[in-house]
Amino acid sequence: MFTPREVSVWSCWRHKRRSRWRTPRLYSDLREREARIRRLVDSNIVGIVIWDIQGRIIDANQAFLDVVGYAREDLLSGRMRWTELTPAEWRGSDEQIIAELQAVGTLQPREKEYFRKDGSRVPVLVARRAFRVEPDEGVSFVIDMTTASGRREAARQRTGAPRCPDGARHVTRMTTLGELAASIAHE
Repeated sequence: MFTPREVSVWSCWRHKRRSRWRTPRLYSDLREREARIRRLVDSNIVGIVIWDIQGRIIDANQAFLDVVGYAREDLLSGRMRWTELTPAEWRGSDEQIIAELQAVGTLQPREKEYFRKDGSRVPVLVARRAFRVEPDEGVSFVIDMTTASGRREAARQRTGAPRCPDGARHVTRMTTLGELAASIAHE
């Protein structure tokens, strides 16, 4: 029969031995996940923004910078704030969105507008997710709706079809964007 101290030593040794085998695999898995996320961000399929609730834009990919007309230098200088990119009439809904994010953690995509650097406005579709570790920070996925809106309107005028803002493609795009936001933020 072993004494409690011997059992404790044995248990500690066994745990360290298992940890030595698991640790390299865990780091390898983590590097692989980070590489996948980095490839997604760098692919510039959609604009991706890391932000905090005080209005700072912590990081953004080139697709987002292209949508709002800013350069990487503007981002690195700290001059970009999502609160200043948002027109006044959208700020009330942004405050509501922040409250919902803090309560729920993720939101379905919503349409809004941003100011471009030149002062013009750009309609966008934005999906948001708060980070679990840092609930005051999160990620947004941004799609420029200018070209999509223009194509829909031109097609509608050519065919004489009634305007249908809640078309199947729009709903599918919004759902997919929401699922993408949840998946990335979970990683």
